[in-house]
Amino acid sequence: MTATRIRIRHVRPTEAQILKARYDEARQIKNAWEHRLKTAHLAHKDATTYGGDTEATRRNINAVQINLADAAGELQVALDLWMHATSTPERRAS
Repeated sequence: MTATRIRIRHVRPTEAQILKARYDEARQIKNAWEHRLKTAHLAHKDATTYGGDTEATRRNINAVQINLADAAGELQVALDLWMHATSTPERRAS
């Protein structure tokens, strides 16, 4: 008995599929920064309530807000590119 080898054909992803994956990743990153912002606010609340270092927690909130704004911008860019790719005829990614 002989076995015939079956060749697996690898289909390259389309540009829209690649951009959708980029959008999904940007959305997850933004969600992670939103979670960190909530955590930073809770830490600031605890520092205020129980007498901790409120200046450090305020600086942390500011830093997280900057990163969150950057992530939101990246998410918007990824969404725009993905929507543009889906509104035009599909092209194979090269």
